Amino acid sequence: MSIKALIFFKISHKSMLEVLNKLNEIPEIKKIFSLTGDYDICAEIEVIKIGELYDSFAKKIDLIEGIIDTNTHVVMKEFLK
Repeated sequence: MSIKALIFFKISHKSMLEVLNKLNEIPEIKKIFSLTGDYDICAEIEVIKIGELYDSFAKKIDLIEGIIDTNTHVVMKEFLK
């Protein structure tokens, strides 16, 4: 069973396209959504082990220039309609 999380990003608007391109290169990120409100984008990430979530941040996401802030929520249960 995989672990999913939703990552909300605040992005420097000058860096938006560059950040989106870099996030698209990360295979663990399955979807990216443009948002209104407090955050600019949301990404759905899926990993097999919780340590892989940490590695995705430490070795990939946190290194992307232009990300101002993130807020991550692990999905506990998915309800499909």
